[in-house]
Amino acid sequence: MRNCAIYSSQFDLDQLFAVLQSIYPQGQIERQDDKTHIQVTQKKWFNKTTKGFNMMTSQTHPEEFGKMIQGMLGFVSQIEGRNPSLQEKVLIKCSTLNMVIGIETEEDISEEFFQELLRLADSLDAVIFWGGGSLLNAQGQLLLDVNGESEVEDYAVTAHTSFLDGTRTQSESAFQRKDRSEQKLTEQGVPFNVHLPARAGDEDTTMRKEDEIARRAVALCIAALKGECLGAGESAEDTAALVQEVIEKYEASAFFSPREKRFIEQHGADQQEVISFSWGYEAYHVMLWALGYVKELGSPTELCNVGQAVGYLQQKDSFADFLSGASLRSTSEILDEADLIYRYNWVCVDSRVNDRMPPAGLNGGVAYERHRALNWLICYLDQDWDDVRTDT
Repeated sequence: MRNCAIYSSQFDLDQLFAVLQSIYPQGQIERQDDKTHIQVTQKKWFNKTTKGFNMMTSQTHPEEFGKMIQGMLGFVSQIEGRNPSLQEKVLIKCSTLNMVIGIETEEDISEEFFQELLRLADSLDAVIFWGGGSLLNAQGQLLLDVNGESEVEDYAVTAHTSFLDGTRTQSESAFQRKDRSEQKLTEQGVPFNVHLPARAGDEDTTMRKEDEIARRAVALCIAALKGECLGAGESAEDTAALVQEVIEKYEASAFFSPREKRFIEQHGADQQEVISFSWGYEAYHVMLWALGYVKELGSPTELCNVGQAVGYLQQKDSFADFLSGASLRSTSEILDEADLIYRYNWVCVDSRVNDRMPPAGLNGGVAYERHRALNWLICYLDQDWDDVRTDT
């Protein structure tokens, strides 16, 4: 079998090179200048073998890598797993990935080479995509295949947290913000992970512009409106007519992300899409807060008041009117909420992974949507809306 790739939460290509050197101490190892391809040549008596390792990371190929991870998440989520809890943990692991290593070999992967790959996977805390659709853990055990089967009952999810803000420097303001967030969590009785790093500071953050945020708010509201209508049993025809009316009122046809555009333009939608886009009201609520329409976000414990949130837009006659009524919050205010929701969401993810109810009444869905929205606002990893990650 030759079809094999290793997926890791790590992204350090120099670390990968050092691991391969330890696995092949007698091999001839060559690396391209950009570090994204390594070739290992081993001489054995009268022949030699060549193995290639092609790397792509969220830093070297951010757009391509993001699309690949989204596709992987879609593939895993569609499997009807026999162990839903395990499958959810696999999905969480997939969402933390930062590097893929494609394996090149002239022959089928031998048992000896497979053991070498397991050493590599173990060193990188990786999962292995094997054959026609099987995911293995670093010990070579089946986590999940296309039939929903697995060989393990549980899986411990870990991620590389030092990449959370890319190469940004963790400034003094970032450390002070981390302290304030942890103090607030302590006051609320919310357990938190002291090892989570500080995030970006005021000095090194590029924020979204006011008009860009307003367009995103309108797009989120309209997509959520379609999801809400279909979820309530409205016909696809009536829903499409209403959505089109709102699009025309706010001249919003160019505001949608590619994924939103497909959802808006298709006839009806499947149940999963309806649910997913309906949750967009929570992200829309964050945009309203950033634009000054909503006074405060508060803890992510309750769903937003949809009627009130939509009312801020309904009361405006046009997009220009909506934009003119906005008052963008300061960078510091938005970073405060971004840091805090990062820690809230870690608590919710940790609770889900360990099959516990989130403490202090936290709502995991609300925390996730806010985390995504705030990461977009602070240009986390400079990702477009469809690709925004919520690493914890």
